[in-house]
Amino acid sequence: GIHALYKVSVQDILANNEGLTNDLQIGQKVYVPVPGGVETATQTPSSVHVVQEGETLYGISRKYKCSVSDIKSLNPGIGEGISIGQEIKVPSADGGGAGEYIPSDPYIDETVEYEISFEDSLVKHVVLSHETLYSISKRYMVDMDTIKQVNGLKNNKVKKGDVLKIPLKRVNYDVIQKDINKLAEDSTIVMQMPGIKKDEYNVALLLPFFFDKNDVEMSKTLKLGQIREMYGTTKIAYDFYQGFKFAADSLSKAGFNVNLHVYDTKGDTNTISSFFKKSEFNEMDLVVGPLFDHTMKYATAVCQQKGIRIVLPFKSKTKVLHKNPYVYNSVASNMTLIDGTVDYLVEHKSHCNIIILEPYNESDKALYNRARDRFNEKIAGKENAYNKKIVEIGLGSSGGREMNTYIKKDTVNIVIVPSDDIKFVSGAMNRMNKVMNLNPYAKGLKVVAFGFEDWNKFNDLDILHRNRMYQHYSSYRYVDYNSDKGIEFIRAYRHQYGLDPNVYSVQGFDVGMYFMSALHLYGVNFDQQIENHQMDLIQNDFQFEALEAGSGRENKRVCIVKYDNYQLYQLK
Repeated sequence: GIHALYKVSVQDILANNEGLTNDLQIGQKVYVPVPGGVETATQTPSSVHVVQEGETLYGISRKYKCSVSDIKSLNPGIGEGISIGQEIKVPSADGGGAGEYIPSDPYIDETVEYEISFEDSLVKHVVLSHETLYSISKRYMVDMDTIKQVNGLKNNKVKKGDVLKIPLKRVNYDVIQKDINKLAEDSTIVMQMPGIKKDEYNVALLLPFFFDKNDVEMSKTLKLGQIREMYGTTKIAYDFYQGFKFAADSLSKAGFNVNLHVYDTKGDTNTISSFFKKSEFNEMDLVVGPLFDHTMKYATAVCQQKGIRIVLPFKSKTKVLHKNPYVYNSVASNMTLIDGTVDYLVEHKSHCNIIILEPYNESDKALYNRARDRFNEKIAGKENAYNKKIVEIGLGSSGGREMNTYIKKDTVNIVIVPSDDIKFVSGAMNRMNKVMNLNPYAKGLKVVAFGFEDWNKFNDLDILHRNRMYQHYSSYRYVDYNSDKGIEFIRAYRHQYGLDPNVYSVQGFDVGMYFMSALHLYGVNFDQQIENHQMDLIQNDFQFEALEAGSGRENKRVCIVKYDNYQLYQLK
């Protein structure tokens, strides 16, 4: 066992790990006293620490390089409950508890377990091949000089595999004195309260399982060669639920206790209304779901009335965020995605010929206007830009001759298609393909199409055109199943459920991991810390920002994905 490996007694290991039992988990950290190490005094020297907002006993123990049991031994009766402003004793720098001993040739168990850890204000980031110090600083909203100082870097050079310590910023909240009458009138403001932590949390999943429709689907007589499949919406809901449950199970090993309440909404507001009337919703701490626009509108309104925070894990309209500070939209809107596209092009592709196609749908024209104005504003301060303004054109004839007049042969041509309308997108891609056919002798001519992730759902969009035009799209998510992290997750998920995850189960895992860990770290009113909350997720890197004062938060993360040689690659 472990005691034999390190040549210490079982009693010594148990004394330094409160609550430790024989039922160990893979990846669980166990403190082992170093044989012949620092001599333990009769009384551990200590100093006083004042608990700050968002801190936990685990985080404090990490700060002072000791174990949680060391702190508890100095503070009898402290348990797990600590509050802001509380003074607790911690081991002094010259004293302290057991050290962490790492043997030179430890036993290695290759069984995969998804490891969860929490840090209060410092995270470790492993540099990826495409990342720069600048992009990492933007991701964590920490300036480059600070990262260089913390890591002892002399220049801006980083390489793949480097491990950087990133100090996360804390938000300084200004206390604004308001007239009591004004405060009563403004019902959309959530008051900033100290962290409200509980021993056990209640989380509701509102998903359209459509069990009745699925029963019908599963009972149908199959034709020869036909495979029995779940009802489409049922499968999406079930996959999301499995990923979410996987996150809850993983977090339970870190001490998070949750009662998961799962409801079949049937895509119906009356059904959802009956759920909210249940007594259990009086103690509900978080709601996740539902899926359809009309049910999201209803559920967010009720959650605002009840003061329950609600997370929308799928695409939704931004108007549900308006004057409702309890709503979190996990999926970036098309307006946010088009902003990210423009910012990427200005920063990385200003030397290219940037063209934008004017759509004919009114809803798409708002995206067109936003992209045009944002590009023209930002490119004005860019030196050596190929275009001082974006080139605006229409679709033109089906032969592509009008479009061809705007194509340049001395640089890459990038065509923004600000639409997810299949007819318009398909017409645009066909014309770009015709342009390539009109220039058979122009070696090196390159036309690149920029659009949205929803294009991937268009079965009518010629895959050859997508590949020939190096389709790029902006998205809130990206998962590389061939990365070390992706492979590790697949193995763990497969071990749990006996099947591979898909984008819906990964979304369920990420949403569950992010928001339930926020409950665990900061309590029910985690809003106050959400802008600092960072988790190493699978396909998401949530960056929530409020649309305006008193409104809900939208995920503002945007990544650029490239379609090349029938494969997807993340560029940003």
